Amino acid sequence: MIWLDFSMFLVLLGLFFYVFASSSVTVLHRIYLLLHIIFMIWPLFQFISQTTSSDIFRNFYLTVSYIDLSLLGIGWFVFIVFLTGQSYVIRKSRLFILSIPALISVAVVLINPDDLFLRLSEQQDSFKQLQHGPLYWVMIAQLLLYMAVSVIIMLHRLRGDVSDRQRTLIRTAMTGMFTLLMFSLSDLFMNVLLTDYLTRYIPLISVGMVFAAVYLVHAIGRNKVFDIIQMVQRDVMNTMSMGIIVLDENNTIIEVNKAIKPIIRLRVGDKFNAAVVVSQFKGETAKELEAFFGEERKRPHERLEFELTIEMDPYRHVIVQSAPILNHRKAIVGRVLTFQDVTELRLLVEETNMQNEQLQDRNRDLLIMQDELFQANKKLEHMAITDGLTGCYNRRYLLHKLEQEIVTNIRYGIPFSIFLFDLDYFKSINDTYGHLVGDEVLCSTVDVVRRALRLTDVLARYGGEEFTVYLPHTNRDQADMIAQMVMESVEQNKVFTGTSEQALSVTISMGVISIEHFEPSDLDDPKAFLRELLSQADAALYEAKYSGRNKIVKRKLA
Repeated sequence: MIWLDFSMFLVLLGLFFYVFASSSVTVLHRIYLLLHIIFMIWPLFQFISQTTSSDIFRNFYLTVSYIDLSLLGIGWFVFIVFLTGQSYVIRKSRLFILSIPALISVAVVLINPDDLFLRLSEQQDSFKQLQHGPLYWVMIAQLLLYMAVSVIIMLHRLRGDVSDRQRTLIRTAMTGMFTLLMFSLSDLFMNVLLTDYLTRYIPLISVGMVFAAVYLVHAIGRNKVFDIIQMVQRDVMNTMSMGIIVLDENNTIIEVNKAIKPIIRLRVGDKFNAAVVVSQFKGETAKELEAFFGEERKRPHERLEFELTIEMDPYRHVIVQSAPILNHRKAIVGRVLTFQDVTELRLLVEETNMQNEQLQDRNRDLLIMQDELFQANKKLEHMAITDGLTGCYNRRYLLHKLEQEIVTNIRYGIPFSIFLFDLDYFKSINDTYGHLVGDEVLCSTVDVVRRALRLTDVLARYGGEEFTVYLPHTNRDQADMIAQMVMESVEQNKVFTGTSEQALSVTISMGVISIEHFEPSDLDDPKAFLRELLSQADAALYEAKYSGRNKIVKRKLA
């Protein structure tokens, strides 16, 4: 019967390779791996212990096998908890506490104080040499404890609101556990309690482990317990709005989701034929799709993408992508084709572009209106500070300018000058030739005076035919020179009115006042100081007119 243990080990080893060769590795796989290893170690070391004649080695092999048996309870408990969806019970903080009974049993097996757990009696027959002490029942107690707790958890779970699949898994776990428990209790009675009445060892625990493992593997395969990841992936694919086609290295369709069916008619297991797919479309769409598959064949290692317009409901914008599936050696083992419906996004983009264009048109109109308003304001501002007839500054602007400039000039001692002039005998021109000719004479005279002045000088119409010139940074000598140039330019100017072939010429009388030195008290009332300056210039102008006209009268303050 010793070869039965070894045969059971071989069966368990085969089941182990079958499970892990036929499924993807998940957390539940790893837990079952540990449980299956426990299943395999017991019959292996039981077999080895019966094939050796050395008591030392036999004692060692038996110790290893009983340590393994001590871990069976906690291993089975953890597996059942995960199998029935109760993984929240096994937290890291609780794992050590849950393992305490098993660890105590392992310590008892290792220490084996005074052979109270297990001892070999050489006086007995080889079958009856193995004697179990009172501490042996510590291991049995902890195994029964784990089994009882597992049953309580499963019964509690069954009373709750669980799905049919969960209910099936719980019943599967209970059946497997009771199978193992039945064989284990039978082994306990026959090989421990009834040893004196039997003539050979019967490895019922090993047989129970095999029966439990075979049943679990069968139930796992039938109920697709270890395929939960693939089931979730399939559910996720079917809930996606993006159409997906998965091809293997031979272009065989191994997976499609529901979203692709309204676009392309395909079946799992068929050979993917690009020409057949293209034939399901018409016109420009078919040409674009054919060109895409052509590029795919030319560049199999690259990720390709293009946008396709499909005439349906009434049309759809679809982004088609092709991506290779590579293994760890960068070799192509398949390809994924995705068809993403971006119609709503495209319509939203078009609507956004249209709104942006409308907004740009409105902004352009607004900019035009702003420019027109700016030009109008600029024109109004110009009209507010200039004389409408001659185009030079008006009296209001001049006085405002002088009020600002005088304060600065007085504070920093900057010299400046002021001209005040008017046209001689201008009233007779109006009376003789009319006001229109008089206006032409005024404008022509202003043009001549402006050309004789500097860019920084300010020419303003003071009233009627009377004009004022402000010359900043100008002392008396400079002012006299500029005044003489202005007078000569006006005198030499000829005005052709169009009413006669004879040109008109006029002269001006001018009062010039220059300020080169200031008193600090002048800042007390700048407006009064300005009135005094203009009064002095006006007096000089009248002196020039009453002394014969076409003259310059110069005055200097301070």
